[in-house]
Amino acid sequence: MWIGWFLPPVAAYHAHDHSCGWTNKQVLWRRLRQRADAVLAGATAWSRESWVDQIAEELVNCPLGVHVIELLDAETKSLDLSRSRQMGFGLYNVVSLWNIALTGWPTFGLLHRLCRRAFANSTGTHRPARGAFVVRAAQRARRRYESNASRGVSDLELLHSLEVDLNQLRSSWFARFDGGGAPVTEVATRWLGLDAMEPSCEMWAELATLQRQLRHRFELPCASGARRLDGAVCPGCRLAAQGFWLDERRVAEAALAQLGLPGQPEEPAARAAERRAPGAWATATVLTSEDLFRSIRHDGQGGSEDWEDATAIVLAYVDALRTLAFSLRRAGRHGAASLGPLLVLLSLRQGEALPQEARESLEALEEQGLIQLLHLPIPPQHLWPRAWGKLQLWQPRGYDLVLYLDADILVLDDLTSLFRAAAEGVDAAAALTRSMMGLNGGVMLLRPSSHIFHALRASLEELPSWKGLSRWTGRPWWNTPPETSNGSDFGSYGDQDHLSLSGEASAVCGRDEAVRSPPNEWLATSFRFAGELQPGGGCARQPWQRAYVDVRDAEPGSKQPLGTFCTLPVGFNFCATAGCLDQLASKEHHLALESLSHGWSAGRSQALPVQVLHWPGALRKPWQRCLSSTRSRLDELWWKTFQEACLEAPKAAPCRVKCFD
Repeated sequence: MWIGWFLPPVAAYHAHDHSCGWTNKQVLWRRLRQRADAVLAGATAWSRESWVDQIAEELVNCPLGVHVIELLDAETKSLDLSRSRQMGFGLYNVVSLWNIALTGWPTFGLLHRLCRRAFANSTGTHRPARGAFVVRAAQRARRRYESNASRGVSDLELLHSLEVDLNQLRSSWFARFDGGGAPVTEVATRWLGLDAMEPSCEMWAELATLQRQLRHRFELPCASGARRLDGAVCPGCRLAAQGFWLDERRVAEAALAQLGLPGQPEEPAARAAERRAPGAWATATVLTSEDLFRSIRHDGQGGSEDWEDATAIVLAYVDALRTLAFSLRRAGRHGAASLGPLLVLLSLRQGEALPQEARESLEALEEQGLIQLLHLPIPPQHLWPRAWGKLQLWQPRGYDLVLYLDADILVLDDLTSLFRAAAEGVDAAAALTRSMMGLNGGVMLLRPSSHIFHALRASLEELPSWKGLSRWTGRPWWNTPPETSNGSDFGSYGDQDHLSLSGEASAVCGRDEAVRSPPNEWLATSFRFAGELQPGGGCARQPWQRAYVDVRDAEPGSKQPLGTFCTLPVGFNFCATAGCLDQLASKEHHLALESLSHGWSAGRSQALPVQVLHWPGALRKPWQRCLSSTRSRLDELWWKTFQEACLEAPKAAPCRVKCFD
């Protein structure tokens, strides 16, 4: 029973989701958690079945889950004390007691069960004064939590107070039982509470009681990873609890206050009607099953729950698209002219199909006039559907300009001003990331062109053969060239980096991976750079672009550029997550803040000075905040728009995302 000293960073593991509700085996991890609960309740005995063996070695994907397996295995085999110290002072040093309590993994109860078995009683009679202080600290934490809960304090205050108490408990516990130069086995028995001279057995009992109370208050009653017990879609069910989101709300609210942002958009002012050719401008997004099913198993081991969860995930994204399209239409009501329905490009592999409920909802939303469906040709085998969908945005379809928007976006202001500014002389535009050194593709303005389409496709095909060092990072483009035959590495890289301009990053904050991605190189070598798009039209270089310009101009571009590229103002791709807001408020990314202060809405009074809100990150979507107490003011803007859209939902396309309050 052991855990290493550190948790390696891997793509499948989300540091905030210790419940492992977001890995590609999330159905099996949820099954394990349910089995552990049943063992503790005495409803069943533990036996290691074949499905457990499939996840038992995935330490890097789900360390707490593997920890629970080892604790359950200790029911039927001898405890390996020589490795117990690594477990205790590795995992529990990386993950706080507060986070463990909120994961839903019953580790405290299982540890208490080990203690009781060691002393052959359930009361823990050995309580010398030397070891009693950790027990008293745990009791204080539990009693203060119960007192605060009975007084009706807010969820934020309740959890913050508990976090402080549990951090103090862990510090005392580590200081007492780290062992110093004592033999490993002696340290292990002390840490586990198996040493009769210094038991911490009752500490585990207090923590187990506290965790049960937390789960009763915060854990969502779900049938599976994305569905409520009544079958309704619930994206928040992918996590065992939403505790860290409560903490993120506190961070976001503090940052919004420090930035002086009101958290509410100003109603757009009505403008005089404008004449333009119908169909000249369009907004678009891409929907693909590859994107939505990526955390669901396809080998059948998850049973029917896999397909049910996959269906629920798609339906949640349909509601996200509904909200995005509704926000576009609402903002356009006050603008010069409607942009028309949101184009939804469907990109699916050969033999793939969206679930029937999703297809029927999309068709009903199209009939309502919110969206317009466009079924794309089947992508080549070596390209992922999402990469193919982004590439197809460049294909001419009768539009002068197309504005691509990720599904996790909310439009606050009329966007026709953006199209007007780019009407002449701009062929591509995207916002800079938080470091202001690379580009993000959550919002991309482009001028469809067969010439650019074929040039981009050729560049995408040549990507695996790129050699040398990237000017953006100084590192090789490839450590190992991607495969081009099976659509795995090549397709994924080609989409996320070559077409999406770093899909999970945001214009202001988020994962700032775009500084090392090929789209920066492709735009730098294939387009002429003109600066930032200006409200009156044209582009001009700005002081906050200096870091990007220095890197971009380090090498010569094409002598025959494909067109002109500009950056978008930060306000057209504003990251609304807690981490991003905190980085802005702390001035960690002062150039982004400088750009925002000079944005197109900077002169407005009492207004949120942004046009587009963006929630990048797998666990940062506003529709995942099913408990209202987890939502920041910006999250609430999304929910308010979603609820307004639901009031107009067609009978054949009811809103599917349901919450609990």
